[in-house]
Amino acid sequence: MSGMKIRGNVLIVDDEETVGIGMSEMLKDAGFNAIYVTNGSDAVVEAQKSQYSLIFMDMVMPGMNGLETFRNLKKVSPATRVVLFTGFFKDAENTIYQGIREGMIDEFIRKPFFAEEIISTARKYASST
Repeated sequence: MSGMKIRGNVLIVDDEETVGIGMSEMLKDAGFNAIYVTNGSDAVVEAQKSQYSLIFMDMVMPGMNGLETFRNLKKVSPATRVVLFTGFFKDAENTIYQGIREGMIDEFIRKPFFAEEIISTARKYASST
């Protein structure tokens, strides 16, 4: 990967470590600077330390859920794009619609997802920072 231009900084927020590791590795292989955190609080701290052009965020997490995390992230980094991903959960539609009303969702990806969905979405929204 030597000499590959970094396409942008991407943060992945998911309480499932296998998802976070898998997404970050696939994005790194595609030329992005990608890291993951396992909860909303860590995502806010990370956004205070570094500038991210794109955040992939799970909706269902212990502690702060995706919507609460989004609200806190927008205070720290208002220009960052957010792509929500989640599996099915009770009242998913209501929570997703609330996120849309608040401007949260630039795009929505349902789990399980394909690698190409993640990479093409990152290419669409993440720019070099």
